[in-house]
Amino acid sequence: MNVGMEQNADDTFLYDVAVVGAGPAGVQAAISAWHQGRRVLVLDAGAVSQRKGRAYWAKSVPIEDAPGLGPITGPKLRAHLHHLLRSRASDDPAAPRIALVGAYVLEVRRAGEAFAILASLAPLRDGRIQARGSFLARRVVVASGFEDGWPDIEVEERQRMLECYRAVFRYAGNQAGWHLCIRCDGHLHRGGHFALLGVGDSIYEASIGAQDFTRHITILTNGRPDGLSAAQRQDLKEREIVIEPRRIARHVGEGTLLRGVEFADGEVFSADGFLVDEGLTANAGFLEGFALLRAAGGLLATGEDGVLLRADGSPAAGLYAAGDIVAGQRKLIAAAMASGQDAGLGASDSLRAWHGTP
Repeated sequence: MNVGMEQNADDTFLYDVAVVGAGPAGVQAAISAWHQGRRVLVLDAGAVSQRKGRAYWAKSVPIEDAPGLGPITGPKLRAHLHHLLRSRASDDPAAPRIALVGAYVLEVRRAGEAFAILASLAPLRDGRIQARGSFLARRVVVASGFEDGWPDIEVEERQRMLECYRAVFRYAGNQAGWHLCIRCDGHLHRGGHFALLGVGDSIYEASIGAQDFTRHITILTNGRPDGLSAAQRQDLKEREIVIEPRRIARHVGEGTLLRGVEFADGEVFSADGFLVDEGLTANAGFLEGFALLRAAGGLLATGEDGVLLRADGSPAAGLYAAGDIVAGQRKLIAAAMASGQDAGLGASDSLRAWHGTP
């Protein structure tokens, strides 16, 4: 077996646990299941698509609050996680092992007592699948995260995502760029002017969180109603948080640094740091065949040991979830790895010949 990225895998091999996603939660789930003697498959969409998860937006800003990792940038974290998976490969198909496959999962469905996983093994071309793969597993852990919403600044319709959001991709993840998490990056602009783009409850909560670091805060609604209640507006006024309602026309930057934005009337607005919260979309379209309990943005609800819940609240036997895609889960690397361990161990434990107390 190739101990690197497998591009072709035996579609008749029955894995004990398949993990969808190779971020912190997925890697920890895989290692935890492997450590219990299971044969594990990890499907990494980042190898064949632009979906690499929120953690990897920190391109040049070191992640400093992940225990045991020390300051580490997003790309280095990704390489580290892949190394952990590859180091647990094996040429013996009967031995506990982890197989890492570049694949974008299209569908998960029941196949008797197991699950069949259908995936694209190469980048889509004009929306069409170029190479299709299928895998079998007794248990599935979903750790595929979510996609953050982005502001419609300098966006042209009907363009590919990467081209469409070229300005956003250009600035995201740098110290003076678009941030996605006030908990992760608020400290970078301590005492400075922080601008937060968004509307409604989420941006209200982010602005309150930003006051851990600065009292100079502006909310940008980008020409939309602010979506706030009268009580929230009054609270923001008392906190001296300004609401700027004008439409944004373009980014103003230097190199890869975001310096400000230009409003539709031509005035340039500058700040020391920018954060965007335009909602999120869970990467869980491949689970449409299951009637699962969902929260805002399609995030998944879980029970004990990370088992997914059906719409009626009952456990969805054999299906688990971990990390950012879980509703109520803190969107931090340490939290993701902890939930990955729970899901990986839960999936592994459920495979025992005996399970629970006689």
